[in-house]
Amino acid sequence: MIFNKNRTLRKKITSRCALILLISAALLNAVVKYIIDFNEASTIKNDMIMQQKNSTEFIKQYFILSGKKMDKYNFIIEAPKIANNLSDNYKCTIGIYNTDGDCEISVIKGNIDSNVKEHINEAKHNKSYTYMSNKISDYKGYFAYPYYNEDKFLGIVELVRDYESLIVNDRNIYMVFTVAEILSIFSTILIIYFIVSKSTRPLEKLKQGVEEISNGNYSYKINDISFNDEISDIAKDYNKMVTKLKTQIEDVHNLEKSRRDFFCNVTHELKTPLTTISGYGELLLDNYEDTSFRDKALHCIIDESNNLNNMICSILAVSKGQILSREKLKINIKELIEKLADEVSIRTIDKGISIALHLSEGYILGIPYDIKSLILNILENAFKYSPCNSQVSICGKQINNNYSILIKNKSYDVDNEFAKKAFEPFVRGNNSINERGNGLGLYICKQIVTEHGGDISMIIDYNEVQININLISLQ
Repeated sequence: MIFNKNRTLRKKITSRCALILLISAALLNAVVKYIIDFNEASTIKNDMIMQQKNSTEFIKQYFILSGKKMDKYNFIIEAPKIANNLSDNYKCTIGIYNTDGDCEISVIKGNIDSNVKEHINEAKHNKSYTYMSNKISDYKGYFAYPYYNEDKFLGIVELVRDYESLIVNDRNIYMVFTVAEILSIFSTILIIYFIVSKSTRPLEKLKQGVEEISNGNYSYKINDISFNDEISDIAKDYNKMVTKLKTQIEDVHNLEKSRRDFFCNVTHELKTPLTTISGYGELLLDNYEDTSFRDKALHCIIDESNNLNNMICSILAVSKGQILSREKLKINIKELIEKLADEVSIRTIDKGISIALHLSEGYILGIPYDIKSLILNILENAFKYSPCNSQVSICGKQINNNYSILIKNKSYDVDNEFAKKAFEPFVRGNNSINERGNGLGLYICKQIVTEHGGDISMIIDYNEVQININLISLQ
């Protein structure tokens, strides 16, 4: 399954993209923070170096202009004046210390932490050192360096400068960058989620389609395909697959229906020649000495045996996947009806049923085997369900472009309600309870007539059954 109820593909893609973005943002944030801190430290360091140079030059010029000798003694004596001048010029706290690190003078600008001595201790050991305060809201830098004159250590000069504007500005820049980064990440994640949602919509439709197919709905198709990408191609291929699958399933159903209809027809049609052969065989037992009847019966038995053989050959051909010939030929319908009526009457001679034939010449274009089955089924029903010593009337004549056949016979225990559904499969009337059959005869007749472009109907009036068949005639 492509999707899970709680872990959809869009959530997976979005969450992984968000994770990558967050990691990238964290790394970028760390790099930017490092760059800001490095630049800040470099700026302070360069400023301290510049202050060292300027203050060193200032002290040197002070002694030159004052005409006093620059030694350790005078350096300490002049310390107050030097510190005040330096403090006024550079706007910062200035301290002068002796070589032992003891404060001689300190001109304080603003608030300083007098406990900070690390820079002084380092300067005592001949090192320039800067100490940045680590207290909250304290942005001062404590810088001290040893002062030399001609390689003689005269004392220590301390400079305490306030870097609040620089540090606060850098922190504000970092804060603005961080906020902008967070907003950008959030916006990017929303955009990714929207794009992924749009892109995976065909997949969601595809998932729904798979579920519909699993539930037996082969008509479901994906209609919302607005992109030309691989996912949409899959959705289009799915639609093609569904159409092909639906067609194949319909073909299977039609094939199964055809198979059932075929075997029903075969069962029904095999009965006709067998009944004829059996009927003539029984009649021959009683009329064997009648040479004319015996010859006629033997010819009919041979014809029906040939018909039975042809049917079996057709069944074998169908079972091997061969297509049977369905060629329509010119048929003398009058001659066919007379022949079949004679055969049926002989088989039912013991019922004493007479035949009234009123047939005019006519020809139709049809499949001989089907037309024979049609007429034979109707006649067999008429003789089978007629009372003993009754009459079956068969009329046939040309009416416009049709050859119309009307078959009438008396029956019993039937009404017009049966006529309404007589041509449906497996329908049998009340008068057929004691007769063998499967209720497919009239259904098959209906299929044959329809295939030949004609129509068939039944009317029952006071137990008189009338079947009217219209077949397209040849002029």
